[in-house]
Amino acid sequence: MTSFQFAAFSQRGRGKSHNEDAVLLDGQVYQGSIREHGIVDTSQLRYFAIADGVAIGTLPRTASRRLLEILRDHLASASATESLLSLLQQVQQDYVALSDNPKFYGMASTLVGVRLHENTVTIFNVGDSRAYLLADDRTDLLSRDHSLLNDFIDEGEITAEQAADSASILQGLTCQFIADAECDDFRVNIATHELQPGERILLCSDGLNEALDDAQIAALFANESETDLVNVFKAARRAGGSDDFSLIVLTDGQLNDPSVTLNQ
Repeated sequence: MTSFQFAAFSQRGRGKSHNEDAVLLDGQVYQGSIREHGIVDTSQLRYFAIADGVAIGTLPRTASRRLLEILRDHLASASATESLLSLLQQVQQDYVALSDNPKFYGMASTLVGVRLHENTVTIFNVGDSRAYLLADDRTDLLSRDHSLLNDFIDEGEITAEQAADSASILQGLTCQFIADAECDDFRVNIATHELQPGERILLCSDGLNEALDDAQIAALFANESETDLVNVFKAARRAGGSDDFSLIVLTDGQLNDPSVTLNQ
């Protein structure tokens, strides 16, 4: 049996009454203060994801949770051969349909997720929630932010070096899941990686990477166990982070306690 161990942590931002992030752990959607870990058998397809409700949209807490509920329902009925791109486009169509109810019009959320099968990990993201490969005391970004800044880099208007000194307004999102039929610019990033021994996958909302740079993240995870993520959260707070904060770490292998298993 090929298996992955997972650990998940989510906490509301400083001064906020609710956590606007939501987490999908292999078929179960969580929101609020989350501390979960376990093992999944990856001889079958398994999915993990984080959604971050966009604060300037309508009902950001509901936005992230409803997105993961729609995604979960599509995953439950999808065939093993269905493409992720096609599935996520269907999720977006259902999300747009929520705007028929005026209460939900304008809801928006980012998404980052991973599909696990054997040792193959397939990353997908929309918006600026991220996926990293953790290996050899370094972080490699597997996702791609949908931001005005990255659009400018792609179009050659600025260089990657100039981007480091760019105004924060350029970090604004250019794509997300949104309950608005008039917003038709929907893009998905998909990347596949064969996980090697010693490598881990990190999914996070921007509460992590807005507070800590890649080198700081790598240093923290070089010393952290997969189930002790509270110290990463504390480091982000000490660095000035105040946003909602969500992490999922996935590692090939077994946990020390084999009784802690999800969906056994």
